[in-house]
Amino acid sequence: MDFRKREFERRDARLKNSRPMKLKKTNENKDVLHIVYVMTWTGICGGSKIILQHCNELVAAGHKVTIICHFSKPDWFPLNKNAAFVQVPITEVLCESIPSCDVIVATYWKEIYECVEQNIAPVVYFEQGDTHLFDPGAMGANLEHIRKQISLAPFVFTVSNFAKEKLRENFNVEAEVIPNALDKKIFYPANTKRGEKTIITAIGSESIAFKCIPNIIASIILLKKIGYDIDFIWITPHEPRQFKSIPSIVNPSQNIIGECLRRSDIYVCASLYESFCLPVLEAMTCGAAVVTTDNGGIRDFVKPDINALIIKKNNIADMVDKIEALIKNPDRRQALSSAALKTAQKFDWTDTSRKLINYYRNIANYVVGGL
Repeated sequence: MDFRKREFERRDARLKNSRPMKLKKTNENKDVLHIVYVMTWTGICGGSKIILQHCNELVAAGHKVTIICHFSKPDWFPLNKNAAFVQVPITEVLCESIPSCDVIVATYWKEIYECVEQNIAPVVYFEQGDTHLFDPGAMGANLEHIRKQISLAPFVFTVSNFAKEKLRENFNVEAEVIPNALDKKIFYPANTKRGEKTIITAIGSESIAFKCIPNIIASIILLKKIGYDIDFIWITPHEPRQFKSIPSIVNPSQNIIGECLRRSDIYVCASLYESFCLPVLEAMTCGAAVVTTDNGGIRDFVKPDINALIIKKNNIADMVDKIEALIKNPDRRQALSSAALKTAQKFDWTDTSRKLINYYRNIANYVVGGL
């Protein structure tokens, strides 16, 4: 913790004297790009998964990718062996290990200025959302530091129209939207009928407050008390501390998550906010009927009462009512599932990777220097 504190203080001091990048546009169009992703963390979460999938898509398209991070190469995601992964010692400045490249992608606001400071290639900030985006007031004195960091990024892109709106509203930044997509080799509907028990699934850590996992667990307990025969699948990146008595699947592979979602009758999301809410989309494509809050990140693919049911935030009673309605009405559940599957099919990595590559090609036309 002392090291982290000193590191932040060092960054804050250097940020005060920061200057925007000087970029010059050229007419040079490169066939093969070298993209460097600067990752703050490689633990299991939706944000890390999307970054790693970006890398796989770029490598599959013939481009060179390097990932640099203070943490080790993730073993939970099938990263393409041709994507270079560089683990930098925690005591060294991460961005000083960035190699010569065409585009640098800062994947969290903490790294933006140090990416810019290297003066190697144009810097892109990839915003996937966090407290700073959805509840900036909670950042306290750090908010101005974050504003300064984001303002220094010459290019910004994000994953949804909701995140784009929040970037404009809270940071006065215009961003490109390149949506997330589904790995359809892992997430696809089941061919067999589900059993007589109702299987309800949720994904998220109890320690991440905005996910509201305790509300979901409370709802399941109430439904069981009423008398419903429910199997609850709780997928979490960390061992539970508060809810040790609730069975959970900790830090599973992507294939296991896909299998769990295919078994599920109902998927529940109680988040207060999300930038994209990929697990909901994955559940939709696996055939589960979705019950979710309007957390913002679902708005690009959820149509209320057509392909999902919307519940009130922080309202356990409403969650119980909506889940109970679907347990009682299998036909309604099937109708939501069928409509959801049609929507989810539109989110394909072929289309998203094409948009991503075109976006990076345009940025790679800029070089450091000039007026």
